[in-house]
Amino acid sequence: MEIRRLRRLLGCNNIHGNSLLAALKQHLCCLLAFLCLSVLSASAQTSDPDPVQLDKAVAYFNSGKYHEALLIFQQLDRRYKLNDRFRAYIGLCYYHEWDYKSATDYLDEVAPRLAVLAPHERSVYYFANAESHFQLQEYKPAISFYEQALTVCYDSEKGEIYYRLGLCYMFGEEWEKARDAYVLSEAFFRKHRTVTDVEARLAQVVNMRKGCQTKIDEKMTADSIARAKAVDDSLRAIAATVPLDSVITEKPTDTISSKPIVTTPIIDEKKKTPVPPIDDKPAKQKKKQEDVAPINLEDLYKEKVKVEE
Repeated sequence: MEIRRLRRLLGCNNIHGNSLLAALKQHLCCLLAFLCLSVLSASAQTSDPDPVQLDKAVAYFNSGKYHEALLIFQQLDRRYKLNDRFRAYIGLCYYHEWDYKSATDYLDEVAPRLAVLAPHERSVYYFANAESHFQLQEYKPAISFYEQALTVCYDSEKGEIYYRLGLCYMFGEEWEKARDAYVLSEAFFRKHRTVTDVEARLAQVVNMRKGCQTKIDEKMTADSIARAKAVDDSLRAIAATVPLDSVITEKPTDTISSKPIVTTPIIDEKKKTPVPPIDDKPAKQKKKQEDVAPINLEDLYKEKVKVEE
């Protein structure tokens, strides 16, 4: 009886086991079919001629599918070493994929050789390279590429570039240059863009400019205090070197001898004869003459006039 029960159980298990195996086989067949279709699709794609692959990559790039474009560009670059324009495309793909280090590796290499391209096309590469360096906190090369972009971009784009330049200068604590960049940014936004379209950015620019001016004023005040302190310290150091016994404490005596004031007679232009000087106080002058000498000058002049006549 036990044997029969065991056989029944085994028979039941065999039925369930067979159904499970059948289900697994069906699932594996579906999986294999899917893998085969994927392999065939991939082989069909890679079997396209290389010019077709390049056209696909450019189409992907223009439609904003940067990852798909990057895969094809990389494959073709490893095979053929693409020209500078397509390598710049690769840099832009890395930039849009937020891989800023790889973007700068490609764009830094090809940037000096892009002069043959159209000006505005070059401005796109310069701006993307500057943005990549900015995101890597490499502000010095970012400033250089922003400035190159300014020379070839449209006037409507200069407001944003000057805004970015102001940020770079602020991070370097070059407040005067940052303020000047924000002033230019505001001017280009107001002249070449609709104010309502850039209202938020304009508010940021104005606030940044005011903040830079505050920093400049604080720096000028601190510099003035530092210069005044330096002058005061210098004077104190000079005073410390002077011996105390050399300092003059008494009023010097006047050694210049006083000389009597001699008045010259007034010459009458008509008669060409000396005229006695006019004295407002003859009595006082006469007394002074008697004290100085026994000669009466007034009588002397009168007698001399009579003689000449």
